[in-house]
Amino acid sequence: MVIYSDRTLVDLVQKGLIISENFSAESVTPNGYDLRVGKVRIPGSEDSETAEIPPMTFFLVSTLEYMNIPRNAMGELWIRSSYARRGIIASFGAVDSGFRGNLTLSFFNSSAVTVKICRGDRIAQIVFQSMDTEADRKYDERSGNYQNSRGIVSGVEEV
Repeated sequence: MVIYSDRTLVDLVQKGLIISENFSAESVTPNGYDLRVGKVRIPGSEDSETAEIPPMTFFLVSTLEYMNIPRNAMGELWIRSSYARRGIIASFGAVDSGFRGNLTLSFFNSSAVTVKICRGDRIAQIVFQSMDTEADRKYDERSGNYQNSRGIVSGVEEV
């Protein structure tokens, strides 16, 4: 696998691939892209564009960016170190070949202080990699549970 450089990423975005909505040139890194907060959900609360996350609280974030991952690529997610240093812990999976939609990311405030999260904050980095061959069956042809998702999708009634 080969990690996409900033140049490759921007070229693919211009072709309507990788990130097809709400791309920001300021979020491009040398080897990835900083995903930005769209909405925030604390369990038991309404989705909002700004939230104060109390200590020891789980929360979900949707990305502003709408992904459009090609058949020969995938993405790896990493929490931005500025949030990790503040006590935020994240649990991520891979972004599969062929996935389209906003990403829903899960976090936990393990610190002893309230952390404010706002729409547009850069919260996680995605690193894109090309695969040695195209996938036989892309994401929507396998499970596709979250294909074309918009906003926060928890996957369960209430988290």
